[in-house]
Order: sequence, then structure tokens, then C-alpha cells
Amino acid sequence: MRYRPFGGTGAAVSNLTLSLGVEALGRGRAALSELIFTALEAGVNSYHLENADPALAEIVGEALGHVERRLVCVGLTLGVGDGRKKGFRDFSAEGLSGSIDRALHASGLGWFDVAVLDEPAEDELPQASLIVLKAQRKAGHVRLLGVSGDAPVMDVYVSTGAFDVLYTPFHANVEWRIRSRLRAARERDMAIFT
Repeated sequence: MRYRPFGGTGAAVSNLTLSLGVEALGRGRAALSELIFTALEAGVNSYHLENADPALAEIVGEALGHVERRLVCVGLTLGVGDGRKKGFRDFSAEGLSGSIDRALHASGLGWFDVAVLDEPAEDELPQASLIVLKAQRKAGHVRLLGVSGDAPVMDVYVSTGAFDVLYTPFHANVEWRIRSRLRAARERDMAIFT
């Protein structure tokens, strides 16, 4: 397995991240645990929860509980609820804070390395939500805040300086707008995942 630096944190994360969500949870507790153990044995130390489902967080926390916490990077997607309702989106301060708290309590992980907002639209993220996310970071529940997407509003989110990580699609023929966004993110010392 190859590893890369994770922004300015000093951590090294595997080139592969195991993304876990409703489909993985649907295979059952034992199968999900086995999948995580197999990934650990292959050198994967980066895991991402696609939603804040407490059942998913609990299984991931139990499986990763066998590894020293600082050696694994665990991310959480926010804004999509707990994944049980398709199309449900909640970027309210209460929704984001509740999602982090429930997933953290269920997992027993102590903190999430990154909490990523899932493609928030221009009118979906109120100022109160940013304040709550910064409070979660200050309290140590979340180490880094991220935003994902490729819509033009991502330029605004990058320019705020409120986020530490940018998740965006990228390919050889990507348009200049996205290249410009990546440059702006690098200038703000954001970690970039493509």
C-alpha cells in the first residue's frame, strides 16, 4: 500500500479509502466487520462513512477499535442524514451537530478526522451551521472540516476559509473553473481529494 500526506496534519493516509454506507451495512454486521479487517490487513488506514447511521458507525468503531486510533483516518459525510431516507438532506445546525454526536457516540472512536459536507447548494448551508461545525472542531469531535462537490458554489465555500479539505471530481480534461478552484484551495492550504 502507498501512503500520502493528509494536508498539514502530519498524518499519512493510504492511497485507497474504504467508503462505507448503506450497501456495506446491508450485507450484515459480520460481513462489514470482515471487510474492514481485510482492508486493514491490506494496509488501508483511511475509512469514510457515507452517512451518520449509528448502526454503521458502531460496526466501524468496533472493527477499528483493535487499532491505535491515531493510526487510522476516519471521515464522515454530513448533510445526508443517516442514509435511511433517500434524498433527505439536512444542513441545519441541529442536524449537523446531532449527526456528529450520534455517530461519535455509537462508534466510540473519540473523534472524526474529517467531516465532509455533501455538495451543499448555495442556499442549504446557513451561517449557524458553520458556527456549529467550528465549535465541533474546537471541541475536538472533528479534526478537519471538508466540503465536496463540483458546482460553481464550491468557489464560495473554498474562499470562506472555513474548510480544511476539498473533495472534487477531477480528470485530464476538467474545465478551467475546477482547475482554478483547486489552485485557490492549495493557496489556502486545503487538503484536496479528487
